[in-house]
Amino acid sequence: MKKFLIFTLVGYLAFIALMPKENLYYTLINKLKQERVVIAQESLSDNLISLKGENILVFYDGIESVQAEKFTIFPYLLFNSIKISNVSAAEDLKRMFGFSADFVKISYVVWNYKSVDISAIGDFGELSGDVNLESMKVKLILEPSEKFQKSPLLNQYFKKSEEGYIYESKIK
Repeated sequence: MKKFLIFTLVGYLAFIALMPKENLYYTLINKLKQERVVIAQESLSDNLISLKGENILVFYDGIESVQAEKFTIFPYLLFNSIKISNVSAAEDLKRMFGFSADFVKISYVVWNYKSVDISAIGDFGELSGDVNLESMKVKLILEPSEKFQKSPLLNQYFKKSEEGYIYESKIK
């Protein structure tokens, strides 16, 4: 039994190390293009445990929407996550959405297969929530910073509740 567990663990680690992470990334990029989302990055590097990219630009319908300094994808099959740092609205959108995120984490675990967890920290405050994959609903809870509490964006997108400020939406 002990040999079986060791063999299984070594096989799992070898699978993760040898997984074609860049191919999976480009497959995702092609799927996003069908939804009118284009992601461009300056560099992409695959190490044994993760895939890293730098200087990312996200375009929606041909309009530069989001920029980020770097991202790291951890595709571990049982637990998968994407960590993105220094995220902000593109230059043209900063006048409307002047807030930025220092850190964004999106994670998915197999044992909670109906949900994708989201968390972010930035000058807007702290954000946590999830996307329910079954109902395709997004629910985010915000603990706003003082600066964001004075912003008209807070009342425009978030509703005050007992849990805090909540944003709920349905994905098509």
